[in-house]
Amino acid sequence: MRTALRASLAAALLAGALLAPAAGAAYAATSTVTATAAPQSAPVAPETDPDRFTGTPVYIGEGLVAVLRNKAEGPEAWIRAVGPDWKPGDHYMFRVLATLSRMNLTQTVNGLELELVKGNTTAPVLTVTEDGATRSFPLPVAGGGGDQGAACVSGTVRLALGGGLLGDLRTTPDGPEVQLVDGATGNAYKQLTRTSPALEKGDRTGARIVNPGSAEPQLRYDTPGGQSPVETARFPELPEGCRFTYAFKDEAPAAQPTAEPTAAPTASTVPSAPKAQTAGQTTVVPRGGVAAGAELPAEDRDDTTTALAGTGLVAIFAGLGAALLLRRRPGAQR
Repeated sequence: MRTALRASLAAALLAGALLAPAAGAAYAATSTVTATAAPQSAPVAPETDPDRFTGTPVYIGEGLVAVLRNKAEGPEAWIRAVGPDWKPGDHYMFRVLATLSRMNLTQTVNGLELELVKGNTTAPVLTVTEDGATRSFPLPVAGGGGDQGAACVSGTVRLALGGGLLGDLRTTPDGPEVQLVDGATGNAYKQLTRTSPALEKGDRTGARIVNPGSAEPQLRYDTPGGQSPVETARFPELPEGCRFTYAFKDEAPAAQPTAEPTAAPTASTVPSAPKAQTAGQTTVVPRGGVAAGAELPAEDRDDTTTALAGTGLVAIFAGLGAALLLRRRPGAQR
């Protein structure tokens, strides 16, 4: 019996030794498949341009800094919480509590009354008022955009357009601009300018800057619905002290259709003009004789009137002479 038990145990050990490599291979294969089938991580969105939020930080009290900017977006002051121990040179890209711009000139944060003064000029200033005392912080000098800089850009007016688009209207020294934005994704779509004022026919919506080179351009656009399918909107004004880089010029009026020229009249279709009649109609006769009652042309009257008169007298006297001769003939008397 012991011999049989030993034989069974030896057989089991042998079977385990033989099956171990196969089991290891199967486990490895299973692990590999599981790792391959694991869901991929979501794509990481690209980082926002960090320069969009950088600027000149100034400590305004109450654990706050104002990050002052004056770039393509216009004058801005980003109010960030940094703590009471902050000092110039320290990191300042912390939580944003408020933002001042041309579209939002005043804010109150931690008891501080903040105002962006002269926001529509080329020299904006941030004022901070606390307990009746006011301090001023000039914004940096604008850069780019010629000698006027980005400070000479108006605030932005946003409109809802047809085709799921938004339109950001603003005015620059180079003229009106409309940045079209996809309303669903927030991505920039296309841009309309003074020199390229309209979307092509068949685009996602209808939008066109009317009179783009004039003093009062307007955006004509298809609405997303409602009572009116088409609306117009004025562009915001250029900041005070700024000037345009071009001379105003209105669009030429639409050409009026000209009338189709009529066919030239032909001789058969034009009635002949009646001949002018004069008092005592004159008939021109040949020079060889003069009919009774006929009148000679004016150019012949002076030269021939006397001759005709003499001929008439001769005829009269000839007739009288013939009558006298007949009376004297015999038998002529009664």
